[in-house]
Amino acid sequence: MKTRKTGKVSKWMVYAPLAAELIGLMRRNQQARRGKYTKLSKRDRAFDFLLGQAERRLGKRTGTKRRWF
Repeated sequence: MKTRKTGKVSKWMVYAPLAAELIGLMRRNQQARRGKYTKLSKRDRAFDFLLGQAERRLGKRTGTKRRWF
């Protein structure tokens, strides 16, 4: 009987939610220290965009923004 080999991608997908959570916590901590109105660099904006996409794909809900109307 042959055993089925698991690919590298499936192994990475096990750690992906944990990594996304840890990176998200680190980014939120950095943003809290930096302040609300500080302009982010292009690299930081790109990284935040990719992190947000990864969190959505992995099923983590990001809080909805409150609106005035």
